[in-house]
Amino acid sequence: MSSSVVGYWVGDSLGRVLGPLQLQAFRELIASGRLKTAVRASRDGTNWVPLQELPEVRDLFAAPPATSPSVELQQAERLRTQLRGLLHLPPHEVFGLKPQASLDEFRSAFFRMAKRFSPDHLAPDLHPELRKISVEIFDFLSRRIREAETLVLTGAVPAAVAAPPRLDMSGALPPAPLPLSGSPIPPRPTPPMAPPAPPVAARPAPY
Repeated sequence: MSSSVVGYWVGDSLGRVLGPLQLQAFRELIASGRLKTAVRASRDGTNWVPLQELPEVRDLFAAPPATSPSVELQQAERLRTQLRGLLHLPPHEVFGLKPQASLDEFRSAFFRMAKRFSPDHLAPDLHPELRKISVEIFDFLSRRIREAETLVLTGAVPAAVAAPPRLDMSGALPPAPLPLSGSPIPPRPTPPMAPPAPPVAARPAPY
């Protein structure tokens, strides 16, 4: 009979038994952590073996492969390079904001970026170099947000300036406004006439 249709039983240290279970359901329960109290398993409900020694599920209890130190060192160096590129940028560029960003926008960007590098969120077994650069980045972001708060609160950050209106040269000028109802239309002023040119004196005929 195929192992996919064999029934499986599991039991805990108190003598409680669950089964029969199909292999797929059995593995899913273990992988989801719902059988944490189970200590033994059986294929027939009679002959029991330690749960972790059952060949069909042994791989689910294998420890995850440890991250290679060289990989973590590469991550640390990559973060260090990124930090060097941020050192001389103003706060709004560090946090990816506009120069006129509000204080709330600065703080939201800080919490979003700094959460990953906060010492409170670092794994206990993190590589020392990766931990060191993470703390450096967190301290750098903390200094930049304090600088941004000072700039915003003191008004040193220039306010947004509205662009002046531009002339619309694409169409004709609007017509002159009409006079109010009942008011006579004023006549157009007559342009002044130019004075007549002086007469030209006649030249005497030659002899």
